[in-house]
Amino acid sequence: MRISFLLIIYSLALTALSQTHNIITVNVENDAVRRYLSEVKYSVEDTSRVFDYNVPPPNRRDIPNPAIVPIPDADADELLLTYADNADFSEGVQAITLTKGTTEAAIYNLTPQRTYYYKVTAGDSTVSDGEIHTEGQVRMIYVPKANNIRDIGGWSTADGRRIKYGKLFRGSELNGLHDVDSAGIAILTEQLGIQAEINMRTTYEKEYNISAFGFNFSSSGICDYPPCYLTYNSGQLPEDLYTKMYLSRWKMEFHFIVNSLKRNRNVYFHCVWGGDRTGYLALFLEGLLGVDYDGLMKDYELSSFYNGTRVKERIQPVMDSIMVLEGKTLQEKFNTFFIKKIGSLQSYVDYFRETMLEGVKGDDDSGFNDPIVLRQNECYRPAAIYDLRGRKTGKSGKRGIVIEIDRDGTARKIVR
Repeated sequence: MRISFLLIIYSLALTALSQTHNIITVNVENDAVRRYLSEVKYSVEDTSRVFDYNVPPPNRRDIPNPAIVPIPDADADELLLTYADNADFSEGVQAITLTKGTTEAAIYNLTPQRTYYYKVTAGDSTVSDGEIHTEGQVRMIYVPKANNIRDIGGWSTADGRRIKYGKLFRGSELNGLHDVDSAGIAILTEQLGIQAEINMRTTYEKEYNISAFGFNFSSSGICDYPPCYLTYNSGQLPEDLYTKMYLSRWKMEFHFIVNSLKRNRNVYFHCVWGGDRTGYLALFLEGLLGVDYDGLMKDYELSSFYNGTRVKERIQPVMDSIMVLEGKTLQEKFNTFFIKKIGSLQSYVDYFRETMLEGVKGDDDSGFNDPIVLRQNECYRPAAIYDLRGRKTGKSGKRGIVIEIDRDGTARKIVR
């Protein structure tokens, strides 16, 4: 009996010795991106420096650094690498199957400034485990056969906050000239949790205008029960800021995003290459959230790390048009653009900021009117009336000037 007990203790000791606990630290930004972000500081007068970082076509620098996990030798035909957001492996769990003889495994698309926990198992036995500490700011996403995909989270705002990761993603198309397979789509849906899509491709690309996710389309961003909004080109030229059609499309895209966030749907928005139409929408959203001039230009130019034509001079005329709008700060000027040019409501803008910025309460729905009541197999669009401060009023509310939102999503001032 004593011998059996000693054998058990000895066996447990050998098992403990055979397990390896590792601490892995990785900056998810590749070297070119990291140097570009740290060494460049843009003002309006500056010319682009993006080509100093070796990104002329066709070279690509849009692939993030992975965490490299060492895999110990184990007497098993198959190993499983599991990683998660917490130590008890109850949140954000992902798994990679490894064949015998694998010595290391790459984990892509981790969120910067987080701690992950991993374990390598052979059957019911854990052969190694550890932690992964991520550094950096920009979260580029690696999806085979797709390009220029990144989370818009991580950018700092002028008031010291930061855009949340894991809610809005920008990038290239996933079908058409790009052709992502089911494994790539699974990365976007399972790892990133994408449940809604804005497709900004134009009518001449219509043969590709089906959702790679299999989402049903909505032709109106105000009604998002189908999780995909097909916008048919939302503009990519400075003069489009003066065209009612494009202003209306940006408004509908914004409303689609707000209503998707309201339903806890992460959104992927794209055109073909993820640089121009996508770049415009990203610029508007980030400017509205309070990203400064330097950050806006850098995020736009990061598309050059895949396709080297997106330089700050190309989008500066758009910034010039924003700069002359009412407001003391750049964020206030973007606010004016959304309210007075695009025709959105302050309540939508406030909710967007509450949801997307760290340090802002995002669970308080007071003051935000959701224009959609979802019922089974239908989308109902109630009309609503707001005062000039974006507060909802009753139909028999106070006399004066109000903003009426029609059932088709259009807005107009009413004097009562």
